[in-house]
Amino acid sequence: MKIAIGSGKGGTGKTSVTASLVVLAGQVVVADCDVDADLHLILAPEIQEQHAFISGHEAIIQQEVCVGCGACQLHCRFDAIAQIGSESDTL
Repeated sequence: MKIAIGSGKGGTGKTSVTASLVVLAGQVVVADCDVDADLHLILAPEIQEQHAFISGHEAIIQQEVCVGCGACQLHCRFDAIAQIGSESDTL
């Protein structure tokens, strides 16, 4: 049996529900794929295998179409865009 718990919103109890299910299930394999990955703080598991994560994608600003208005920064729900340098710099 496989169970996946996910949600786009933080603070909904995903980690607490997952930890509870793991405790009830007994010996299971668990993968915490959350960006914050804090399930180990609750369960204190014995880690048998660990791998580095390397993403194949990098977000870039297309300078040929960017006008430096800052709209992307305002609309980014991850707060992943910041204007740096002087005001004349593009995002």
